[in-house]
Amino acid sequence: MRKLFYTLLLGVSVLFSCEDALDMSPENSVTFKNGYETENDMEAATRLCASMVRDLPKSLQTHMGNYVDSIASQATLDDRNLNPVSRRLGDWTFHYQLIGSANAVIKYADQIDAPQERRDYYKGQGYFYQAWAYFAMAQIWGDCVIVSLDADMERVRPKSTWTEVVEYAIESAREAVRLLPDYDKVRDADGNPPSYKDVPCKGAANALLANLCAWKAGCKYFAQPDQQNYDENALWEEAEAACTAIIGSETGAPSGVYQLAATPEDVITKVFKGNSSEGIYEIQYSPYWDEIGHYPNNTSLDSRAFVYHLWIMQVKIYGRGLDVIRDMKTLIRSSSVDRMFPEGDLRRDAYFYKFDLLSNPTLHETTGGFAYPYAFRDLRVQTSGDDAGSFDHFDYNYIFWRLADIYLLRAECRARLNKNELAIADLNVIRQRANAKLYDPSEFGGDLRYAIFKEREKELIFEDTRYFDVIRNGEDYVRRELSEGFAKAPLQDFVDGCFFYALYPDLLEGRNTGLRQNTWWNRYM
Repeated sequence: MRKLFYTLLLGVSVLFSCEDALDMSPENSVTFKNGYETENDMEAATRLCASMVRDLPKSLQTHMGNYVDSIASQATLDDRNLNPVSRRLGDWTFHYQLIGSANAVIKYADQIDAPQERRDYYKGQGYFYQAWAYFAMAQIWGDCVIVSLDADMERVRPKSTWTEVVEYAIESAREAVRLLPDYDKVRDADGNPPSYKDVPCKGAANALLANLCAWKAGCKYFAQPDQQNYDENALWEEAEAACTAIIGSETGAPSGVYQLAATPEDVITKVFKGNSSEGIYEIQYSPYWDEIGHYPNNTSLDSRAFVYHLWIMQVKIYGRGLDVIRDMKTLIRSSSVDRMFPEGDLRRDAYFYKFDLLSNPTLHETTGGFAYPYAFRDLRVQTSGDDAGSFDHFDYNYIFWRLADIYLLRAECRARLNKNELAIADLNVIRQRANAKLYDPSEFGGDLRYAIFKEREKELIFEDTRYFDVIRNGEDYVRRELSEGFAKAPLQDFVDGCFFYALYPDLLEGRNTGLRQNTWWNRYM
């Protein structure tokens, strides 16, 4: 199986060369077809997809919307203020490699020597990885090229609009939901259950489907005018139903497959570690740290943890004092934390180190008035060689979706659909776990959807969701919650693609002469 794995890896690398990431050759298709005969062959192919997800950037723009009070990075400030001098560039080649691998799984799963139920299981994984890749690209680059299962050697392949790409991904996610088993029913080719929740299952597929539907529904305001003829309420309904399939009931009773961790402290010490009852889909990093070039690596968990938790490394590994917090490039003021997490909210101390002690005004000279993030605490150091004792990595998995996220997404769907009582019930599930004050209609002037947004901001503060949450909630949120550049930008800039990254120019110089830079970036490049 190891030999097949590397054969497939080589095949995919040839299939999607850096010269032209969108050409598929019949010869390579024959190679793939002849490579799949048994369950073990197909399992190697799906694990190849999983390894690609592990290595791919989870998102690129999150720093543009993370909650911060002080930024000491000019590049980050330029990005957050839509300054085109920052040249936000990205390479989607490896996303297309994942799509090529997923397409091969979908196309050839039915030919392996296995019962149809097992063929469907692998095909469902292929649809999941395909949908995941397109969703990631739609959020990073907006418009992109859709590569069908039977792509040919056609040279000119223009991009599809982001709405078309997301709709394509929605169809794939629906197939994944249909074909995949629940997590507790997942078994590998030898009949063994998974060790971590890094294997696609029905719950993960529903989480992906819910996010896709919510994205297309909420982002209609910046779709091209000729692409706005769809029913966003139907999408909110589908997203709500997908969330309910994960949660287990209309009223939030646990399904038995997923359950909330008992406390916010358990979220930090158990959920983020992986394989928890709250986790829905995650990427396993242990024992892969030596394979992925992780520090500092924008493709791994370390990019999430590193931004907010560098101070821990400086204090624990290099023996500096607590005043190191003032040297960090991204900071949150203690006063902001105190406002977001009033006394009694258990997230106050789970998410921030000794908050009440270190926020005391008498320590302002040491702290600079800033809070010490503490969500990612466990560090590992090098154990041999010249770097022995130096920082190696943060010891956590990357959690894509957890149950608290899904409760709050369903609350947003329900608020959009004027199911306010049900939305409040979901919101209060998360507040009750945190020992926070339950919802009061006077909050935020009675704006329930904004209360849900602010709860997501708090609950998921270190989980890279806020930028996309803001965009999904509409133009008013973008102008209110993001930086000055977004507040002043005309709506046409949103339509033209200012939310997204630009493609590296050399990707536009390949054999696919149909590729173009998006309209907003084309003004500056």
